[in-house]
Amino acid sequence: MTPDSSPAARPTRPVSRVVLLVTLLLAISAFQVAAVMITPALPKIGPKLGASASQISLSQALFFALGGLSAAALPVSDRFGRKRMLTVVLALGIVGSVLVATSGNLALFDLGRWLQATGVVALPLSFLILRDQVPAEEYPLYLGWLNALNSGVSGIDVFIAGRVTDTVGYRGIFWIATGLGAVALVCVLAFVPRSQAISQRTDWLGIATLGAGVVAVSTGLAQSGTWGWTDAGTVLLLVAGVALIAAFVVVERVSAHPMVQVGLLASRRVWGLAVIILFGMAGFMGATNMLMPFWAELPKAVGGFGLSATDYSLAVLPGTFLTVCFAPTMGHLARRVGWRPILITATAVAGAGLVGLALCMDSTVPAFVFATLVTCVFAGAAMTAATGLGVLFSPPETPAFLPGIVSVMFSFGSSLGFAISGSVLARDTVSVPGAPPLPTQDAFTHAFALMAAFMVLAAVLTLVVPRIRSQAHAPARTGTGTGTAPDVQTAEA
Repeated sequence: MTPDSSPAARPTRPVSRVVLLVTLLLAISAFQVAAVMITPALPKIGPKLGASASQISLSQALFFALGGLSAAALPVSDRFGRKRMLTVVLALGIVGSVLVATSGNLALFDLGRWLQATGVVALPLSFLILRDQVPAEEYPLYLGWLNALNSGVSGIDVFIAGRVTDTVGYRGIFWIATGLGAVALVCVLAFVPRSQAISQRTDWLGIATLGAGVVAVSTGLAQSGTWGWTDAGTVLLLVAGVALIAAFVVVERVSAHPMVQVGLLASRRVWGLAVIILFGMAGFMGATNMLMPFWAELPKAVGGFGLSATDYSLAVLPGTFLTVCFAPTMGHLARRVGWRPILITATAVAGAGLVGLALCMDSTVPAFVFATLVTCVFAGAAMTAATGLGVLFSPPETPAFLPGIVSVMFSFGSSLGFAISGSVLARDTVSVPGAPPLPTQDAFTHAFALMAAFMVLAAVLTLVVPRIRSQAHAPARTGTGTGTAPDVQTAEA
């Protein structure tokens, strides 16, 4: 079979950009429902499964750690194709959702969540598919709208999740995820064009080494609050995790087909963006997706706000609405000023917002005002800018490289936030008859302060992102899309 007659090389039927955008939105939302709808239900899941807050935080930390591993495997799509990889992760997500919905213990619940975690790669895959199918000068607009629509759907599903949790129970959330995943799978099979393979090897050893290392570190950090920092189990997990991550670097250096080109990590455009996302996501997810729902739904008798899951979901809805407004605006703004100034400003404002949240957690209204500010600015602006820079800075010969790193850091940062916040909560608890131990107000205060410190550190680190030399702000790309790329940005190494 000649290259031109291979299935990957055959021309595909043109697809409407609107249809493609909606299809990719469904694919992303299938994962986001599993990742986000669970948020208002987290405080209710523990008692049903006999799990403490720290055990639930460990579950979430491992969910995002394995999601990061899935994102690290994004270059697999260079070999097998974007559409095929997206199809596989959607199928795994459906199986995982069914398992979570029917599980009666924490072990089966976690297994289902691990299968769902593979869906994190749907976001960078969608960005790569879009880049190959739309004109380069329009790409920032589509990126912004995809982020905005995704955030909007997440806001609606958080409200639905709160209501479902208070009426039929958290299991209903995952039956919704099952249905949405099935619809997304059908649409991807029908409407997403097939892409050409640009690589023939997969670095399975690198994927396994990195995955084992990150899982070990996440587990050690999450369990440190319960076991103690000097406990043999904690020390063993952390040491083993660091050793495996170091081994991953060695494996990548000697591999003929590395998953990560280690030499590229020395560039400020790569490591700078990576550490910003790592610490920014740790602060954002730890504060807004772990601490806020537990604190808001904690009984007033032990210092919380005493909200129901529905009330909590309504309280965070304004943040999502504003995110929907911010994200597409950032796409337009990036065409004028570039992604770097947006990233610097948004991260700084989010850092200030988390500091305010840590100082005002005793008052319901100010706490949710600051949480709204952090959500709309970080999720709507900073994450959109980081995604745009990831596509822009990726080497043209390996277009999936930096988007994959960005997606990995989104997940690993989330895992870090859940692990650390859960560890802090586990250190100071009070006993409640007939329920797992509950964290004290002091534990929440310390955890919020630590998440704020992570975000402030990320804001400082934005200054290392290289300046853009060109005034054009559209990424270069090759593919089937029409249109000519304007003068492409370049950055200092």
